[in-house]
Amino acid sequence: MQNYTFGQHFSDEETANMTFLALLSDSDPMTFEEAVKSEKWKQAMNQEMQAIERNDTWELTVLPSGSKTIGVKWVFKTKVNENREVDKYKARLVAKGYCQQYGIDYAEVFAPVACLDTIRIVISLAAQHNWVIYQLDVKSAFLHGEINEEVFVDQPPGYE
Repeated sequence: MQNYTFGQHFSDEETANMTFLALLSDSDPMTFEEAVKSEKWKQAMNQEMQAIERNDTWELTVLPSGSKTIGVKWVFKTKVNENREVDKYKARLVAKGYCQQYGIDYAEVFAPVACLDTIRIVISLAAQHNWVIYQLDVKSAFLHGEINEEVFVDQPPGYE
């Protein structure tokens, strides 16, 4: 195993890929404080906030007495194209789900997504019926689920 620690048995392509990924992972900020120092990440955050506003995701209100908020945080990711060139800088505002408590709201999901089995079924149906499948990149997706209670979230860092 020690040989692999130093990369002696990796091909040139594997070494180049690891170097590229290492460089890329270093460039993505881990916190809002790191990101706000860079104009490209500030622009990515502004684009995310504009999408949230366009979709009327929330409205600013006074927190009612006795209510609690769900925290939010920024997640940053550099997206690359098939040539490993930077395609865009993505900033996503996500809810902090780790505040949930087992037995109370632990199983609740705030952003349901299609599971792999569902995707496989749709592809199987398309193959059986000779349907054309198109792939596209959704810039910003918002689910319109029904919520029976009021949910309060903190204002995003940098946009208070």
